[in-house]
Amino acid sequence: MIEKGFKPRKKFLEGDIMGSAERDLKAMWNICRDFYFKWRDTVRDEFGDEKARELTEKFWEKVGKGTAELYLEHGIDSGDLSHIAKAIARSSEIMGEKVELEERDNEVIVRHVKCPWWDWAHRLGLEKEDQAGCDIWFKVTVQNLNPDADVETTKSFAMGHGMCERRIFLKK
Repeated sequence: MIEKGFKPRKKFLEGDIMGSAERDLKAMWNICRDFYFKWRDTVRDEFGDEKARELTEKFWEKVGKGTAELYLEHGIDSGDLSHIAKAIARSSEIMGEKVELEERDNEVIVRHVKCPWWDWAHRLGLEKEDQAGCDIWFKVTVQNLNPDADVETTKSFAMGHGMCERRIFLKK
């Protein structure tokens, strides 16, 4: 029920054509992150911290498998590490993250220099869980695309580096 005297901001109700798509996208990103963290809090409240961590890891594993399936449906060349890294970068950018790629001889570096997921996790005191979830998502996504590939986290926000950096490479 809306409180008596409530006056919504005019621009919210009417929207404005210029800039509304970007504003709406940013709002949707925050809604999605809020949903995720509220789900996680609900699990913790009902079953405790250990179960919340366990189910969060399973969640990111399922998301990684689903991401790999979507990439394959959209024609990602799973034999090309550069294609995999570019797909990851694009997905990350769509979610409001800022990503840099560095291609080397037999590997690709995926560097997240801005990450709103990290900002939320840090604010909520879930830094280690945030990195664990990302590590799982990366590894499961990459290995479901190319079983000969692997991922190594070399830097992370959680370790105090001011960025997350992951190396995608072929196993020897």
